[in-house]
Amino acid sequence: MADSFLLFETNDSELVSTKIVPLFEQVVLPKSWQQQQPPQLDANSLVYCYLSDAALARVIDVAMQQQWLVAILPHPLASNARRGFSLLSSLEAAIKDYQQAQPLAVDLLRCNQQLVLNHLVLGHSFNLRPGGHNAPWRERLKQTWLNIGKIGQIKPLKLSIETAGETRFATAVVGVVVIEHAHGSMLSKRILPETHCNDGMLESMFIAPRSIMEMCRFLLIALFGRVVRKPPFLGLIKSKSLTLNSERPFAYCLDGVENQAMHLELRCEHRKLRLLPSKTLVYQNDVVAQKESRKMGQLPEGEAVKGLAEKPLPWIAHAATEEFKELYQLLRDNARITPAFITLMILSTLLATIGLYASSAPVIIGAMILAPLMAPIISLSMALTRQDPSLTTASSFTLVVGLCVALVFATGASFIIPMELITPEIAARMSPNLLDLGVAIISGIAGAYAHARIDAAKSLAGVAIAVALVPPLAVTGIGLGWLDLSVARGAFLLFLTNLAGIVFSAAVCFLALGFAPFTRAKKGLAMALVAVTLVSVPLFFSFSRLSEEAKIVQRLQGKTFNQILLRTVQARGVEPLVLRVQLLSEDALTNRQLDELKQNIEQQLGRSVTLEASIIIRR
Repeated sequence: MADSFLLFETNDSELVSTKIVPLFEQVVLPKSWQQQQPPQLDANSLVYCYLSDAALARVIDVAMQQQWLVAILPHPLASNARRGFSLLSSLEAAIKDYQQAQPLAVDLLRCNQQLVLNHLVLGHSFNLRPGGHNAPWRERLKQTWLNIGKIGQIKPLKLSIETAGETRFATAVVGVVVIEHAHGSMLSKRILPETHCNDGMLESMFIAPRSIMEMCRFLLIALFGRVVRKPPFLGLIKSKSLTLNSERPFAYCLDGVENQAMHLELRCEHRKLRLLPSKTLVYQNDVVAQKESRKMGQLPEGEAVKGLAEKPLPWIAHAATEEFKELYQLLRDNARITPAFITLMILSTLLATIGLYASSAPVIIGAMILAPLMAPIISLSMALTRQDPSLTTASSFTLVVGLCVALVFATGASFIIPMELITPEIAARMSPNLLDLGVAIISGIAGAYAHARIDAAKSLAGVAIAVALVPPLAVTGIGLGWLDLSVARGAFLLFLTNLAGIVFSAAVCFLALGFAPFTRAKKGLAMALVAVTLVSVPLFFSFSRLSEEAKIVQRLQGKTFNQILLRTVQARGVEPLVLRVQLLSEDALTNRQLDELKQNIEQQLGRSVTLEASIIIRR
């Protein structure tokens, strides 16, 4: 049976002889580690290592050459070895644990021939490294604040990357983290769950946020979350080797030691070290070398790399044209006049007109869903954001054609239907106010977001219902057919409100999602903002009148004058103020009592009113 040895550094001699050696049940031969004269031991010797990180990295190289069986003890200056090999924190517990452990061949990670005990970090890792999320809450809060403060000064680095599978690509990153395995850290729970210390593969994470806002959002979520979730800007590569090249020197940190280089060659040495594993080191005896895997869909490429590399991160992410070609093509298709567009406009207008006459909300909602007007409006928003003249012209022309079709068919329907009655549904679209503008703005944001994000596209029907583009046009056509300009004017103002609000807010949403830089979008945004401002003027006066009417109703509703209860009150107009009230009394009311009631109401409000009363007698 081979002898057992205990390697230690000279300054730990007294501690080893008095406190560590007595912990062993079997005979252990202490040996001082001398880097210039490493010990020559027999193959299969069991070597316990009580060493700092720096000394342990050199000892492992010697152990591989002389074929030792290594057992690593926790050392105050071996924090990287503790994480990399999942060591127990107590010396006594570690020594007892090794008495029952079975030898295991584990992988080693090297960077430019140098051994990596824990991790290699290129650039900034934030908390995406082993142990980065294990600090106390106060320390994490402090570190998060420091990270947020330095994001604005970070410039992404352009890297050329090559894997063992001969995959080659270029990207721009703010940081790279490479580890052999992630066990013993938060990373293994959500980001790197399929990781082993003997699978022959290294794990690499490429941190590539597109904006300051995206990085801040992740840092804040990670601060309050118990588990680090994979952020959308993180690329993952699992491979036997990895080569990183840059056109300029970059800083990197290997197990806490800072260096600079332009070229890094990382490789995993499969099962090179014979180790007594601690009980906390997760491994599988039957694991086989896995296939190379790459999850790089979110990493910048092509034009996006040029836009990000060597520049401070923008506040808002800017998407490259090639990254939203499908969306842009969809918006171009939506901006064209097609037979389907004309057909749906005719059907939705006729359906809305009938629903308005019948005062049927379900029928009107059906017309809202059927209407195709939202598509060219969203295309117009993108055109203004990116200053695309051809898309602006196409979407504007499609909108005008759709508007004319709606007006013509709604006007024609008003001639055919022998009714000239303002139903509640028609009346609801004759007096728009600032609340309607708020609905349009929120709907525009939702519409733009639903177009830009595939997973939100199912909400487009709800957006169409919320904003209601065709019913105001149908009411406008009905007003023209009746030759009643007050009906047509109010409803058309509602349509313009919806149009201006949607275009402006959708353009802002596209800007926030990074489809154009502000320098390009500012002209289109200014035009849309002017339109919103113009329609806001009459909406403000309408909203002020609505607020005044609500205050009057609140003051009178439920009041009793001379045993006459004002049960239902409706106010309309300001000068003159018309009050429609429902009176509840035990006896029939005379003209004198009604005149006294009117005087009491005028005294209560301090203004003259026109009273329209319906009387309910209750006995």
